[in-house]
Amino acid sequence: MIMHPRPSPIAASMYQLRDIGVDAIIMHGPSGCCFRTARLLELDGVRVFTTAMDENDFIFGAQEKLSNTIKNVIDYLKKNKKEKNKYVIGIVGTCPSMIIGEDLYAPVDDYQGCDDVVIIPVEVHSGMNDNTVGAIKTMESCLSLGIIDEKEFNRQKIMLAKATEIEKTRGMAKSRYLKPTYDDDLDEVINLLKNAENLKIACVLNAKKETSYLFAHPLIEINKIKNNKNKNIHVINIANLDKNIGFEKIKKDAENILNEYSKNNITIDYITGGLDEYPITGRKAVDILKEINPDIVVVSGVPHALPIEELKEINKDVITVGISDGPRLYHPIKEVYDYGIIELDAHAKVLGKRNIVKSRFGEVLRYALNK
Repeated sequence: MIMHPRPSPIAASMYQLRDIGVDAIIMHGPSGCCFRTARLLELDGVRVFTTAMDENDFIFGAQEKLSNTIKNVIDYLKKNKKEKNKYVIGIVGTCPSMIIGEDLYAPVDDYQGCDDVVIIPVEVHSGMNDNTVGAIKTMESCLSLGIIDEKEFNRQKIMLAKATEIEKTRGMAKSRYLKPTYDDDLDEVINLLKNAENLKIACVLNAKKETSYLFAHPLIEINKIKNNKNKNIHVINIANLDKNIGFEKIKKDAENILNEYSKNNITIDYITGGLDEYPITGRKAVDILKEINPDIVVVSGVPHALPIEELKEINKDVITVGISDGPRLYHPIKEVYDYGIIELDAHAKVLGKRNIVKSRFGEVLRYALNK
């Protein structure tokens, strides 16, 4: 049993609906359910509404409230998104609406013949243990409605199952309780890179979806080290930035980052997969690292998805650095990396962005190199 708070399946379903490209999400539950997720998704252009269930609704039901909310949301979209001729709306369950057995599929039948409205119901609640269950439930609804095909559904399901496995064996879900820490190894790593000479440095971006906009930034600053000819530094770049994999938003995010890297004269030497394939691209990255045998490896994004300890087996002197998000991840990272760096609130900083966002580590490194 995991005793520290974990991401919610409800929130996971909301982010998955965002990736699919919904115009709006209706939370069928109390107005405070997943408030933070709703607020962040608004920054990303998704309008989030609630049926605002109350105590009476817990007893007598809120099917009428749901129907009225859908009508109001459609009216809102038609007034405020006039450029669209079809509106996609996700309906997401919550603990109370699912416990009392509210029917989220009834609106699908109500709007079956409408050419301008698509309803995606997701029957999900926070008692489903793994947060990835919420994303899988979303994909199941999309498959049944013909929004995605069987091939994409199976690919998504494999990625989500693998992501859960990584968190349970190497991440935040591997221990009963992980104490958050706001101390990391930033100063040590900055000094290490600032004083590096005659070395081969491998930069690995293994990031999850839109968080890549922040975790892509350290690579830009590390690549600047090689500009100092006196230091004789060779940098190899590895990234999960395949712009042909995933939903349209995921592909576009990868393309945006690749374009910014190009503007900064950064070449990605090895592409390991797409931005939603971070659970499996870590394995590919390590296979590449074994071949190039670097002196220093900096992994940004989801570093614990890399079996980096395998690199130590063939080169015990290699120095490894993991950069990730969340104060509870520092300890799992330190179990397999020499140094761990934590970027706080990475997800909140990238919502609504379509360009690389400055990271704490990257900015401190830039300052240190220019002193």
